[in-house]
Amino acid sequence: MANVAEHFISTFEANGIDRIWGIAGDSLNGFTDAMRNSDVEWMHVRHEEAGAFAAAAEAEMTGELAVTAGTAGPGNLHLINGLYDAQRSRVPVLAIAAHIPAEEIGTG
Repeated sequence: MANVAEHFISTFEANGIDRIWGIAGDSLNGFTDAMRNSDVEWMHVRHEEAGAFAAAAEAEMTGELAVTAGTAGPGNLHLINGLYDAQRSRVPVLAIAAHIPAEEIGTG
């Protein structure tokens, strides 16, 4: 049975989305695992904000949906400036804002 990340990745492939901009982290392991057997490529950046701006630029240049991803906590917050830029430019960007499983919150 496929998990949520596998459904996302197969949907991306079916719709011609071939890259995700971001920084891999534990909360995104499901996505990076699902990408191993797909044609979707992880575009590593040095800061989540750069990933969001890169996705916005890709969407601006292609007119197609672009994807960025952030890890739990501050990683997701760092997406905001790039997403604001995409919104102001009226370009389609999907942000995957990952979070840790509820049962792991507060466990140290």
